[in-house]
Amino acid sequence: MKREYLISEIAKMFNVTKRTLQYYDEIGLLKPAFIKENGYRVYGDDELAKLIEILILKNVGLNSRNIKSIFENKTPENIEKILNNADKKLEQEMKKIMFLKENIRLIKGTLSSKNSTYNGIKIKQLEERKIIKIKQSGESLNNLSDMLASGTEILKKVINNQIPFVEFGFIFDKNSNILQEYTRYSCYFFTVSKNYEFKDSTNLNKGSYACLRVEGYLQELDKEIKKLLLWIEENGYKIAGDIIYSESFISLHYDDPNKTNGEIQIPIITT
Repeated sequence: MKREYLISEIAKMFNVTKRTLQYYDEIGLLKPAFIKENGYRVYGDDELAKLIEILILKNVGLNSRNIKSIFENKTPENIEKILNNADKKLEQEMKKIMFLKENIRLIKGTLSSKNSTYNGIKIKQLEERKIIKIKQSGESLNNLSDMLASGTEILKKVINNQIPFVEFGFIFDKNSNILQEYTRYSCYFFTVSKNYEFKDSTNLNKGSYACLRVEGYLQELDKEIKKLLLWIEENGYKIAGDIIYSESFISLHYDDPNKTNGEIQIPIITT
């Protein structure tokens, strides 16, 4: 004798909501065996077996539309096609999750480095870095709209290509005169992991860099650059490349978008 199950019994048995079963009925995925005069949905053993199959397919990541398509055409070819499409979608989701996790790791690492900051000027050996340049030649640090526009370009690139970025900042032309106000940068950039291929990337050379920590307002950055350039000259070093300002993720905690926390890095020849 076949058993009959009310929708509430089925829902409790399989830990699904009554609304889910009603939705399956509405889209034709799982209809009850019959509906009583009082409107109660009644399910039998056949519907029970079909619900088990639905939940198994749900458990491998298929949505209701995929499952309905399988029920309408239960050929090995159709099932394999649907599973392959679901597999590709999962790969994309996994890539996105790894992208998000890597960004979180990088931001956490930068935030924790605040405890290891230094005062004054320091010569550091920096490794080669892969960067993406956002061309904004001659833009001004005094114009927040320009900087936000550059930042928007960065975000579009990293989000569209799911590339974790390590740092971001400005590059100033090394040929600028020391007396010039360093308020205009030649480009906005962000650094990406060496593991990521990107057609527009270029490299910042490894080597010795004279470095100066900066915490304050972007509009005052030119004074700090000139201070570091003067120190390089007084100590008999030669400038070996463009002036880099690498901004830290620590800046994210500021309410004022004009405030910054980063490091001026100028490549030098020490011998």
